[in-house]
Amino acid sequence: MHGTGKVAKVPWAFIFTLAAFLCAGFFSPAGAQSVAGTTWVSEKNIKNSPSTITFTADGQYFEIWKKKRPQGRWQASADNQEITVTITNGVVLHFSYTADKNLVRATGHVVYLRTTAAAATASTADDSAPPAPDRNVPTVKLTEDQARAVVLIKGDNAEGTGFLVKTKDGPAVITNIHVISNNPNIKITTNTGTPITILSYKGAKDRDLAMIAIKGGDFKYLDLATDVSGTVQTGDEVITPGNSEGGEVMLNTDGKILGIGPDRVEFDNPIYHGNSGGPVFHVKSGKVIGIVTQAMKVDTTDALDKASFANRNSAISHSMRYFGFRIDNVPGWETYDWRRFQNETVFLDQFDLRSQCLDSFLNAPNDNKPEDNLWQKDEKIVKANSGFFEQASGADTGQQMDADRVMWGEISDLATTDMDSIQNPNNFYSFDRQRAKDEIAYRKALGAELEKISANVSQLGSLPRTNNNN
Repeated sequence: MHGTGKVAKVPWAFIFTLAAFLCAGFFSPAGAQSVAGTTWVSEKNIKNSPSTITFTADGQYFEIWKKKRPQGRWQASADNQEITVTITNGVVLHFSYTADKNLVRATGHVVYLRTTAAAATASTADDSAPPAPDRNVPTVKLTEDQARAVVLIKGDNAEGTGFLVKTKDGPAVITNIHVISNNPNIKITTNTGTPITILSYKGAKDRDLAMIAIKGGDFKYLDLATDVSGTVQTGDEVITPGNSEGGEVMLNTDGKILGIGPDRVEFDNPIYHGNSGGPVFHVKSGKVIGIVTQAMKVDTTDALDKASFANRNSAISHSMRYFGFRIDNVPGWETYDWRRFQNETVFLDQFDLRSQCLDSFLNAPNDNKPEDNLWQKDEKIVKANSGFFEQASGADTGQQMDADRVMWGEISDLATTDMDSIQNPNNFYSFDRQRAKDEIAYRKALGAELEKISANVSQLGSLPRTNNNN
């Protein structure tokens, strides 16, 4: 028997993990087993004609509407709660589940009922014109020159997006810090395959933005907005081109601004793996107003939040929210030594992984499910746990209690590992310094939980876990 709930994860680490959703290589594409090979029929007629939609197992989407069958591609979110469809003409549709497992199209709040588990005949669909789009496509697309200013960024561990700008210090590529963190051997290329020579790196002091100085060449550049609060309004159209799904192909997604904050903007464009670091392009001004950075899952466990989310007038109409950091009001930039930066981000990633493994060991249900066995990724936790079973095998009650205490001591030692290093602010650049503070808070909370277990001897018996070696 373990704790009733996990120690609350710190906000920075939560944001960093969600931001990684946008950076190809950190998460695998969703399997979407709950919708693959299914057909749905609208509960009500659309313009006096029923609508039938099909999601095939190979990722294709078909809709039968007045005998017309537009073809597109669909993708589900990691938890299969939201489906995004891109029609061949560029229109983007959003679907989500209701509490009773019906499917709802966001625009118009059209409800679809599941009818069958097979949809093999959908592959014969024709390419007739689609029905009226869920929302208008932007009246302005990126020009060829603007599109050529968007670049691909790829390292050993992940890939993402960036874009070319001119600064007072020379040409540069803007992207996210997390795109280049713990990601050695970075290479940048234009979308035509031209390599870009990197000169140096900088990071914003207070937000997830990186500026990479480059050697000039025959490049195209995007303009940066200088007063987002004064020139951008909610509802304005935006385009977010990027290396979607890490395919090294630039795809445009369009949408609108939902809100503007002091350091970020929120938009409703569908965003995929690999889009991190791409520009949020403001159609009206023709300038970049933000950098695609963060995805946040809407939490509807609270009754009030769930009711608001279900309200068709809510500005938050999808299960994922998307944010981009503003670049017009960055308070300062810090020059990075590349080797030091890589070392500190590797350290922080490893420190965070150990904290998550400790949290899993202390709090995840002991049901041997893969998602609850994160702790088994930490060899030292596994060793301490296995050591208990070796010591306690055939032992009496007192000896088993001694084995519990030994394991508790070993786990507690792991909880304090590297705490001296992470608490020294001189070991980190400004942005990582904030991450370090939150990682410290997370680890201290785990340490407090271990102390609580120690104070109640009967709880020591809750520590040992079954694993593949026991």
